[in-house]
Amino acid sequence: MSHMLGVDLGGTDIKSALIDSEGNFSHSKSTPTPKEDPSAEASIAKLAEIINDYQSEYELLGVGLAVPGLVDASAGIAKYSGTLGWRDIPMVERLQKLTSLPVTLEHDVTAIGHAENRVGEAKDAQGAVVIAIGTAIAASVIIDSAVYHPHPAVGEIGHTPTGNDRPCVCGLTGCLEMTASGGALSRNYKSLTGDQISAFEIFQRSENDDEHAKFLIDEFMDALSTGLVFVAALVGPDVIVVSGGVSQAGENFIQRLQQELNNKLSIHKIPTLKLSKLQAKAGSIGAGLLAWERLT
Repeated sequence: MSHMLGVDLGGTDIKSALIDSEGNFSHSKSTPTPKEDPSAEASIAKLAEIINDYQSEYELLGVGLAVPGLVDASAGIAKYSGTLGWRDIPMVERLQKLTSLPVTLEHDVTAIGHAENRVGEAKDAQGAVVIAIGTAIAASVIIDSAVYHPHPAVGEIGHTPTGNDRPCVCGLTGCLEMTASGGALSRNYKSLTGDQISAFEIFQRSENDDEHAKFLIDEFMDALSTGLVFVAALVGPDVIVVSGGVSQAGENFIQRLQQELNNKLSIHKIPTLKLSKLQAKAGSIGAGLLAWERLT
């Protein structure tokens, strides 16, 4: 049976899976993302290794790759990623040479939005927004049941200002993703306590009277719900799907976020918040589905 390989390269892990034309996935893997790799040499080598390992066992028609930051999908170039420290990396050209397979490239959150629109929690919504919260934070906008992405910077809400003064890799201070992302929670908790733990553990500790964790989660919820107010006011979505690693925090997380959002909305349409059921696999599923559309 023929498949596309969907690959989602994140700041922490590279997630990969075989994707059929209906969006069903199988043989998923997670591989650590190379660190301190501004040239992308190590990452490209690791991606080629992953692709060739799959290719040695399964019939692949091509590869859909999703990466964070600004992406020129038509040229196959990763233009900028603060998460990875990349600028102007010709991902498609490099990987096609190393794997002899056709490759298509997309922004990771656009791929996540595509997956949620096709097979996830936004499938039956005319208007939806998918918020991907992991190492960083970004959004995918769905209008009339299609992902709206006319240029690479659409959805980069992580680089919008909040009231804090934390410096961001983009060059500004106080960006939303310096407070309301999984990566930010881990960094900010470490700066307060010296402990390096995951965002999921910080959510757990906040429910067990850890004062530092409670402070950071309160700050996280306030900043994120405020950001969603502007999303709801401008787009008026039926549903906002929360995806990415932070979605593992579960129903208590989404219920609190819904309440904080409701408290900040007045005349606006109040969207229903839903946790992604695709969770960490959404990026690789979306990348694989996009490969089916673009390469066949």
